[in-house]
Amino acid sequence: MLEKLERCKRAHGDAQVRVGVRGRAECPNYLIEYVREDAKTHERVTYQDAAYSGSTHRELAAHHIEAVKNWSPEEMNITAVSALIGRLRNPRAPSSRFADED
Repeated sequence: MLEKLERCKRAHGDAQVRVGVRGRAECPNYLIEYVREDAKTHERVTYQDAAYSGSTHRELAAHHIEAVKNWSPEEMNITAVSALIGRLRNPRAPSSRFADED
């Protein structure tokens, strides 16, 4: 997932991920997105880059992206994903962001 986020960030200057909420919980699919500011309106607009299988990390067909109900309403950036992976790999290590959450 981090590799896909980094690729999107290099290509578009931004990257975030939404986790699949309809499917196997052990290895959920994920959607990589990026945000850009509209030059005319100055509003932040989210664009979908690609969706991937959580088990194989292969790109999924476009119809998976379109089904909004498939994806978590909250997104995570690269920093948050890296911190979560670190915490999962070493649950006893101190963590400032997730210290009080279980």
